[in-house]
Amino acid sequence: MSADTFSRIRREFRDNPKNNAHNWICRAEVEVGFARVLAEAQPADKAAAWNALIDQAVKTIDSADPSAGFEGLKKAILEAESIMAEIGKEAKTYKVHCIGHGHIDMNWMWSWPETVATTYDTFASVLALMDEYPGFTYAQSQASVYALIEKHFPELFEKIKARVKEGVWEVTAAHWVEGDKNIASGESLCNHFLRTRKYFEEKFGLAPEDVPIDWEPDTFGHANTLPSFLARAGVKYYYCCRPGGGAEHFMIGGERPALFYWKAPDGSKVLVNQEKTWYNSDSRPGDNIAAPVVRIFKEHGIREWLYVYGVGNHGGGPTRAELNYLVAMKDWPIYPVIEFSTTKKYLDRVSEVVEKEGIKLPEIDHELNFEFTGCYTAQSLIKQANRFGENYLVEAETMATIASKVAGLPYQKALLDEGWINTIFNHFHDILPGSGVRETRERAMGMFQEVGAITGAIKRRSGVGLASKINTASLLPDTPEAYAELESIEKGKANATWEAGPGTGAMVTGLSRISTGGRRFFPIVIYNPCAWERSEPTMVSIYDIDTDPARMVAIDEEGNKHPMLYLGEAWNWGHREYQYVFTPKDVPALGYKTYLFTEGTPSVQPASVDVKRDETFETPSLKVRFDRMQSGMLSLTSKESGWAFCGDKYASLGEIQYYKERARGMTAWRIGDFIGQPVNLVADSYGVKGSTHDWSGVPVGNPECVVIERNLVVPGTTSSVKLHALVHGLKPRIDFIVDLDWREIGNSHETPALRICIPVPGHQGRAIYETAFGSIERDECGGEEVPSLRYAHIPLDKGALTLLQDCKYGHCYKDGKLTLTLVRSSTDPDHAPEVAKSTVRFSIILNENELDRASLTRLGMEWNHPLIVLPANMQKGDAPTKQSYAECLSANAVVTALRQSEDGKGLIVRVSELNGVSGSVSVKLDASLTSGYTKAEVVDLIERPVAGSAKLEDGVVTVDVPAHGMATVKLS
Repeated sequence: MSADTFSRIRREFRDNPKNNAHNWICRAEVEVGFARVLAEAQPADKAAAWNALIDQAVKTIDSADPSAGFEGLKKAILEAESIMAEIGKEAKTYKVHCIGHGHIDMNWMWSWPETVATTYDTFASVLALMDEYPGFTYAQSQASVYALIEKHFPELFEKIKARVKEGVWEVTAAHWVEGDKNIASGESLCNHFLRTRKYFEEKFGLAPEDVPIDWEPDTFGHANTLPSFLARAGVKYYYCCRPGGGAEHFMIGGERPALFYWKAPDGSKVLVNQEKTWYNSDSRPGDNIAAPVVRIFKEHGIREWLYVYGVGNHGGGPTRAELNYLVAMKDWPIYPVIEFSTTKKYLDRVSEVVEKEGIKLPEIDHELNFEFTGCYTAQSLIKQANRFGENYLVEAETMATIASKVAGLPYQKALLDEGWINTIFNHFHDILPGSGVRETRERAMGMFQEVGAITGAIKRRSGVGLASKINTASLLPDTPEAYAELESIEKGKANATWEAGPGTGAMVTGLSRISTGGRRFFPIVIYNPCAWERSEPTMVSIYDIDTDPARMVAIDEEGNKHPMLYLGEAWNWGHREYQYVFTPKDVPALGYKTYLFTEGTPSVQPASVDVKRDETFETPSLKVRFDRMQSGMLSLTSKESGWAFCGDKYASLGEIQYYKERARGMTAWRIGDFIGQPVNLVADSYGVKGSTHDWSGVPVGNPECVVIERNLVVPGTTSSVKLHALVHGLKPRIDFIVDLDWREIGNSHETPALRICIPVPGHQGRAIYETAFGSIERDECGGEEVPSLRYAHIPLDKGALTLLQDCKYGHCYKDGKLTLTLVRSSTDPDHAPEVAKSTVRFSIILNENELDRASLTRLGMEWNHPLIVLPANMQKGDAPTKQSYAECLSANAVVTALRQSEDGKGLIVRVSELNGVSGSVSVKLDASLTSGYTKAEVVDLIERPVAGSAKLEDGVVTVDVPAHGMATVKLS
């Protein structure tokens, strides 16, 4: 046979699959296979009769005379199908809903340009196949892929819109990306829904009811509170593949069925379709794609099933071979009905059958975890950028809202939208979890830098606007120097020329360290981002002053002079920067308090630190002894509860440990076993700031706070750690800053890592962690790492211990030890993601009793939203020196959002209930924020009115909130 003849015959077989002997053989084999599966689901007598028919049909096919050629084979198969006609009638009572799909990973193993190209190629292929195969349907999630097509390929975007309108291209996107659900914050999840719903309504005319599906097949686990968000965003159905227990990980609860209701702690429910045959199913002739429908019927009494097919990860979508196979199946008599369908049509049908026939689907009320636990720590810089971006955006939104109402500044909505889009894009399940390549990390960090610039500029602009109204002159004391300052104010010469170290400290936040006016009196505005009154130690810098920097005090509105801990002078690009730790007291809820810094003698003696011998420090709440030679604390005692830790040379509390994991492949995704034992870092220097000693070494005085500084050596490496501990008498806690210079690269044998280790004697075997707008109690979970947002809380026989941190997620509670991973040098798919300098803040708190969940959330919010230092001038103004703009009056709840509404005509207030107490939650707002508003209504996450009770009276917003739930109120 010539090459031309061979090619012609091959084309005929390809173009006429019904005449292809191979396809007829596949048809017979698959029909017989399905008939066997169907027979197994019948009662014994019926199953026996059907198996006899199937045996007879198989014999008929086997007896086909080869000399009769293709027509003889076809005749035998048709006769066999006739023998199984009774089974065929039953088979046609089942239906397989076929939906094409092309999973597109955002920047996973490739760059952003390749992601754009992949998306275009996939969508162009799908549109071409739709022209060729009438009725062919396709589903695509992720608003981000539509947005990139709109930007780069507008002509293709218009074709997609037409197919969506036609009903053959199904949008299954409720999130901006198929993102992580364990690490993203509650406000971030709210923004996913808000921005995705808005995008599809504006671009495609799709209401949330048109897209009731959240498509998350490859997401690495799902937090317990997620159904609360889904239900408030118009989502009824959840499609996933990884509901816990994958890759040999510990599974919370039992096996997941194919269909079940998933319930959040507040009672919200969604219907989950757990994909059992995977979301990258590549159909090939001979695959019995309908077999699972019988299992679905046996488990749930439902005769329909969703079959997702198409090449994915790097896009691709359905192939012509798959479509030919599915089209051929439609004519098979001993097979279920094969229909090109949509996800919504299938799940609507499931809901209809469940309600009509009274089917009781299983109900699961816990988290769907764990999957790829290494992803709670891999690529630590991306995770830090995510946390900071989430925090900064909430702060910027709130400050911009206040400044627009109080100072008349424009609300920079477009910039805030850009910041949120950058942040939630990086939630993609191969970006935020750290399972991407170098290009993934580089783009994520670049996007975060833009978020930092946007939010830093908005916070600085808003802060300056608020500070420009404050009557800072009213804080001046009755002294000749103050009279001279007042005279300078009258002459317009009070404020020194702008001499700040330009941009200093803004590398991450976009908000440079304090630059302030005045000549001998320097006004400082302390802004509190949380909706409750706070007192917190705060870092403050002043530049180029003429006074004695070691004698600075802070004057409040009552004339009290508060002490300041002088940390020393730093050189900053030709400027002298004087650094202090200062404790603002009772800063109003979501508001500010103003101080004057000047030279003087303190008149207030705050709760102090008693400095003793042997590196021992005592506060009103704690007694702690540090280790000069290592990184931890040798002892820590709570005076309130009586709990005590006493270590030795082999163990200390809060120590930083160096260890190595045995690499077992996929190191970004999976944590290996330890090689040997973790080693406590050794200190090669030790120093204390804030305390003095006489010539014999006896401590002198009782400072408000002390800073213990140690330089730590990471054994056998070139990496180093600077560890700063802040001891103060304000609260029963010790605060830490870790400056990490990490230079370790793993290899195919081992993965170097650092962690904080906290032994907890007297523990109760349970730990409480934070999830999005909620919390969860877990046991040791097989000793695996588990995710938490901002805190971990360990109930003790005497009191409780809380660990706070500002940018980490991977915790482990095992054998009476709580650990927090600081860095892991995973090597695949990025071979060196961790070589960098970074800073981590953490705090250890001892309380007399186990704390309720709202109190824990407030602690986590405080630690992640430090008091913000704003510049001010010496001036006479109309605004008071302290002011609260919003205060949560309900101890069981927190305010999570205060911002302008999407339509620009109202104010959004969102609250979250944490203690499991249903009822009203109240938030007091300043008159400047409620001016012009008379109406309060409950809205969903898309800001549409929904059922619920809310009111605005005398500046207080009150809304009914379910236990463990959230509520969003719009004032208009």
